[in-house]
Amino acid sequence: MEDRSQEALKRYHLKIYNIYRARGAFLLETDAGLKLHKCFEGSRNRAMFENKVKEHLLFHGYTNTDLFVKTMEEDIISEDGAGCQYIMKNWFWGEECNLRELSQVEYASANLARLHNILKDVDFTKEQLEHNISPDLMETFDKRNRELKRVKGYIREKKQKNEFELLYLNYYETFYEQGLLAAERLAHSAYAELMEQAIKERSVCHGNYTYHNIILLKSKSDAMSKTYVPPGWVNKQPLSATEIIGAGSNIATTNFEKSYIGLQIFDLYQFLRKVMEKNDWDILYGSNVIEAYDQVKPLTKEELQVLYLLLLYPEKFWKITNFYYNGKKSWVSGRNTQKLSMIGEQNEKKEMFLHKLESIL
Repeated sequence: MEDRSQEALKRYHLKIYNIYRARGAFLLETDAGLKLHKCFEGSRNRAMFENKVKEHLLFHGYTNTDLFVKTMEEDIISEDGAGCQYIMKNWFWGEECNLRELSQVEYASANLARLHNILKDVDFTKEQLEHNISPDLMETFDKRNRELKRVKGYIREKKQKNEFELLYLNYYETFYEQGLLAAERLAHSAYAELMEQAIKERSVCHGNYTYHNIILLKSKSDAMSKTYVPPGWVNKQPLSATEIIGAGSNIATTNFEKSYIGLQIFDLYQFLRKVMEKNDWDILYGSNVIEAYDQVKPLTKEELQVLYLLLLYPEKFWKITNFYYNGKKSWVSGRNTQKLSMIGEQNEKKEMFLHKLESIL
């Protein structure tokens, strides 16, 4: 460990037994449990917002988060002699959620619902309320649709088109129409009322609820063994409500850096979309993720409608469009061409899932 980091560590009431390198950080075995220590490059105001969210969870009985460890001066940020900033957080032995394992994603979905049930009426300051509200989704859809149209025009005018650009034009009309339809239907949905209610209730979204930030807890020895398979987690059969709800103590949720005040169905959408993309839009996975969430935090018809419209919008197609347009257009990596091809190939199965979801609205 670097001398500067060692200097920052002296500001904590901790006895350190072992230090391990982690992804851009250090894992510390201490007399107060496992901790994660890393450089901090964000703003103090943003860190205070994140800390408020995690302290609210702790106060209401959700203990498995990466709560900041405070220094001797009761600060959540420490500094070395050169002015470099660091943070320390609680951490956990375990493994990231495997999005291909049905029972794991069900546990994770129920865990998200539990978080959402607690993350309301958070005691934010007036400034925190003003600066951490999610953007308007209707404006976002309209802006993205304009960007899609602009990129299509740019590619059409090119005399020589590469493989990516030819493939893009082949898929464009289908995805652009989905974008227009999602925007039109969103304008006639209950989105505005739901968003107004979320702000009034000070409801918080995790903001990045994906497999990296969902840890299935294990012992230290099991976590360090690459051959360990958690009993009951490798399971292709749907879980019962009792199993789903009873699994809460086996999961930790980390990295609330992107948390914000807004419509919590956004978190479910992001998680569900990632799960479905990993599993080729298998309807079983989608249905069970929604059901596991609903068993812990019942979904209203209006929320399901917004979830449907979020899924209908071709976000992955827009992302690859945005990446292409803001990058070097003279050369597009084969990886991005593969991604575009996969988006197109999966679209039919995605539409089948959307049709099933729409049938219950």
